[in-house]
Formats: sequence, C-alpha cells, structure tokens
Amino acid sequence: MVLSAASYISKPGKVLKNRYNFMMNIFKKLFGSPAVLAQTKTAKQEQARQDNIKRINDNTDKLWKFIEEALLFYNEKSCQCAFPRFRQIVSIDCVDTRSSFYASETEGFISIGKKYFTSIKLDSGPEAQNELWTCNKCGSVYAFGWADFSIEVNRTFLKIQELKTTDIGAEPTLPIPLFVGIFGHKFPGKDQLIPVDFETFKNYITALKT
Repeated sequence: MVLSAASYISKPGKVLKNRYNFMMNIFKKLFGSPAVLAQTKTAKQEQARQDNIKRINDNTDKLWKFIEEALLFYNEKSCQCAFPRFRQIVSIDCVDTRSSFYASETEGFISIGKKYFTSIKLDSGPEAQNELWTCNKCGSVYAFGWADFSIEVNRTFLKIQELKTTDIGAEPTLPIPLFVGIFGHKFPGKDQLIPVDFETFKNYITALKT
C-alpha cells in the first residue's frame, strides 16, 4: 500500500508509527533484534580489542628482538654511546613533558642494554630508584631513574651525564619516531613523538653519521 500525502497530514502519528515498525522489521530481518545487535557489537568490539592486543604483543616481540641486534651492531662499530639516537631513545621521560606514559622502545633498550653497563645504586635521588650506569667499553656515565606513577604506568630513563666517546651515529631528530610506541594516561604532542613502521624505526636507530 502506498500512503498519500493526505494520509501523512491527517494521521501523522499513525503513519510515523507504521513507518517506524516497517523500518524496524527491515532491520530485524537484516541484522536481528536490538538485543542481538548489541551483542554483535559487543562481540566485535571484544574481537577488535583482542586483535589489537595481539598486534601490540607481536610488534613488541619484533621490536625487542631488533633491539638485541641493534646493540650488537653498536658494539661492533664502537658502542651504543657513540649513537646519539640511542641516547635520545633511552632518555625519553614523560616528566619532561608533564605527561604520564612509558615508551616500549625506551624500556627495551634499557632492559636489554643493561649488560653493556656497570651500575651503582645511589642512596638518594629524585626517583624511586636511582643509579649511575657506566658503559663497559667507553666509560660514558648515565643517570638511571625508575618510578611508578600508577598500577599501569612506570617508566625508566637513562640520561647521559658524561660522554666519553666520539659520535659515529646520525644526529637525532624531532619528532622521535617510535614503532611500538607509548602507553599511559597523558601523552606529549606529535611534535615530540610520532608512530612509524618498523623499517622506518630500524633505519632511524641504526643510521650512521654522513
């Protein structure tokens, strides 16, 4: 049945109700009931969340494996201290930008790179944990700091205090490219950090001075 304009004017409430019922019937046939739609949406959201978690875990495994290779590369050429972009990555500190996050790249390089340093714990300092790290090859000295800001965010940094080698790596640039990236509650602007693909990060962190 086709409704005339007069029908819309004379019986607007009934027409709108019939139109609503008609549209709902169409949606039900195509997608199911509203309850089913909600369940489907929730299921899709959960699947998307699980897919994202898997992607992050896979990328992190790829990143940390590469970090081991990069550190070997540094020490074949000279040492990690001779690469300004290494020093840049390990010094990323959310406090410097009044933020609350940690960078997977920073944590990875410090955690895996610790074997290339000798560390001494300090009795006092601005962080929850304070240490001095000395490069086993060139003797450069770094301030190490660790602190937790919440149950989800704790960050580590390694900041150069005394450089005792000559740079052979390329100069750092801004924004800093990161492959896995940052996690937390409050983040700096894209003028500071930017997401990139794996090859871009790999080339950035191993580039030599020209």
